[in-house]
Amino acid sequence: MLHRFRSIALPLMALLLASCASRPAEPEFAARLDALMPDLLAEEKAAGVGIAVIRDGEVVWTGTYGEQAPGVPVTLSTVFNTASIAKTITAETVITAAAEGLIDLDEPIAGTITDTSLSSDPRYALLTPRLLMSHRAGLLNWAYAYEDGVLAFDHDPDTRFSYSGAGVELAAEFVGAKLGKSYPEAASDLVLRPRGIEAISLGDVPDAWNDGRLAQPMDAEGSWRAIEEVNAALMSEDDDRIGASDDLLVTVPAYAKLLVSLLAEPGSENAQTNRREILTTLEGDPVYNCPEVSYLTCPDAYGHSIGWQVFRWGDHDVITHSGSDAGENALVHFSPDTGNGAVIFVNGANGWVVMTRAVEAIGDEPEFANYYRGLIETVLGREMPPLDR
Repeated sequence: MLHRFRSIALPLMALLLASCASRPAEPEFAARLDALMPDLLAEEKAAGVGIAVIRDGEVVWTGTYGEQAPGVPVTLSTVFNTASIAKTITAETVITAAAEGLIDLDEPIAGTITDTSLSSDPRYALLTPRLLMSHRAGLLNWAYAYEDGVLAFDHDPDTRFSYSGAGVELAAEFVGAKLGKSYPEAASDLVLRPRGIEAISLGDVPDAWNDGRLAQPMDAEGSWRAIEEVNAALMSEDDDRIGASDDLLVTVPAYAKLLVSLLAEPGSENAQTNRREILTTLEGDPVYNCPEVSYLTCPDAYGHSIGWQVFRWGDHDVITHSGSDAGENALVHFSPDTGNGAVIFVNGANGWVVMTRAVEAIGDEPEFANYYRGLIETVLGREMPPLDR
């Protein structure tokens, strides 16, 4: 009888061991995030966060913490408003169109599109996709930044850095016009559909997402806010923006799919150069200049390429972008030379400490994390001691 029991038990044990062996081990950072994020969200008065971690060109871990709405947990199906992460979709649309010979980055846009506020100024003839996408167009961020609420040249194009969502919208409109379609159609055809990215929308809320998919904003005081309050343009049918600079709606897995595809198939040499070449430095910028803190090795170069931000330490590049609005924050980054990256989306106005701590806890980009730790200390006046290991 004993022999018979052992003959049954041994194959069963082998099956269980094989099952355990085939289950991938949790990455070393997962426990750190599990221990860190719930309390950090509460301390920062942020509602929730979704994270994807990419190593060697593959998503190796995803995690969610907190709530997408009162009493509703964040899941991998949660659709976040990622604000200016929209500019990265425009960047890849422009980069792909240029690589395929559909546009010239140095062609003046004036011969293709007009703008009611800018076309009468002679400097409009100087605007090109390259200047617009590298924030050297001479424009302020949006029309509301001007006293009269009308978009205008603040300074001559190609003279200095001035971050402008309106400028990126012009570049996107130009690409659409050159291709004979709307910008969202161009982005879908060149970037999204070829990669099979579906859970994404450019500045528009699909009807199917109005019922329990959208992350609800949380303001800086930790109060839930209606999407209509915080993102009025997103919910308005009268807004004339085209989703190229703001209000990108996307899930964490869908955006991670984009980064994985850029690592696997970075495109032509032309495309890679346009993604990585720094055209507008941030050295000396009043906000983004490398902070003088003892624990940080400043990048050898850092600034804006075609629609992305690039940080360079020696031969190591971190390509990144962030997004911030009144009720949400987002940070994405990837490195073509290591194949690593991360997607971090927060539905909360107080997202920067959460996102920076996430990068620090993951541990793949310590100097990148230190850069943002330094900015939080010097710009926001918050102490950011290193995480305990």
